[in-house]
Amino acid sequence: NGELLREVVDRAGLAASLDKPALEKAADELKKKLKVSPVLKANMIRASYSAAKPQEVLDVLKALSDGYLDKHLLAHGSKGAYDLFNRQAMFYEQQLRDLQGQLSTFQERRDIVALGQQKDLNLRKLLDLQAAYSDNQAAQVANTRRIERLHQTLASLVPRITTQSRVVPNQYSVERLNTMLVELQNKRTELLTKYQTQERLVREVDAQIADTRAALERANGISSTEQTTDVNPVRQTLEGDLAKAELSDTEYRAHTASLEKEISNYRELLTSLQGATADDDQFLRNIKEAEDNFFLYSKKREEARIEEAMDRDRIANVTLVEPPRLPVLATPKVSFTVVGTYALGCVLIIGFGFVAGLARPYVYTSWELESITGPPVLASVPQQSEATASRALLTASIPEL
Repeated sequence: NGELLREVVDRAGLAASLDKPALEKAADELKKKLKVSPVLKANMIRASYSAAKPQEVLDVLKALSDGYLDKHLLAHGSKGAYDLFNRQAMFYEQQLRDLQGQLSTFQERRDIVALGQQKDLNLRKLLDLQAAYSDNQAAQVANTRRIERLHQTLASLVPRITTQSRVVPNQYSVERLNTMLVELQNKRTELLTKYQTQERLVREVDAQIADTRAALERANGISSTEQTTDVNPVRQTLEGDLAKAELSDTEYRAHTASLEKEISNYRELLTSLQGATADDDQFLRNIKEAEDNFFLYSKKREEARIEEAMDRDRIANVTLVEPPRLPVLATPKVSFTVVGTYALGCVLIIGFGFVAGLARPYVYTSWELESITGPPVLASVPQQSEATASRALLTASIPEL
């Protein structure tokens, strides 16, 4: 990272001046001297720097570690996130309050407390009322039929019935006539003491006696019937049942009218609640969405606040395991001149040996002879002397040529 290197150069004071070319040159030099490599089998990196001055090494590594931590916090931090999430959280909090106020106003206007429960309760009440209405209608029909049967039965019953009946003669007339007859006979007897039978007074009394007897006979022939009547108990019972049935019919009619009114009211209420369901559900969905957004941004706001606090305290998931330190023994500096001289000497030695090998007049081994002549070596003579062995080896190989 060029920016990090320039910051290290600036902090460690490696540049000769503060102008841009000097900073870039110092940064390039730092890049050449700085070595950064990962540690095997560990999530770590190692940085090393070589310089003639120990203090420069400490300054560079200290500036590098501080700059790396700053860059890491800057790259992985979320500066300004707390303000953003705070604004969003406050916005959705206000939106949630507004929606809750609108829902309360809507529910007050529609007399809604808990829409789902109210619909269930009203529907259950409506079903109960409809069942009661059906039962009342059935009872009213049965009562109407009962009234008709009672009317038909009462039409065939008389109001009063004869409880006792007896035939008696005309006792008063008979007793009166017997008394008159006795009186007339007594009067005739009294007249006979004074008059003869042919006398007018006696004949008048006889005529009266004859008339009285005739009347007595007629009275004995006339009889009267005495009858005792009473209220018909069956008709009376049926009339009481009819009165009760007619009263019950009035009650049934009144109950029917009341049930019809209640059913109509509950149907209107259910229709109103059903019409308000869509708006109420929309309010609830909006409130749930605003509530979820508010909780989301509140959580993110708290996380951003914690992250900013950690950034201020330089707390990150990267830490400096080992602070910059100087080795106990200084590392010798190897220059390019020494390396070049060493490499050139090695090349010259190898070249000299190669040329010397090509310039010698002798062949020491059979494979060298084969490499020079081409045909294979079939036999060799043990060395007697260097000159003799060379001549013998050369002579042994001539016939093959």
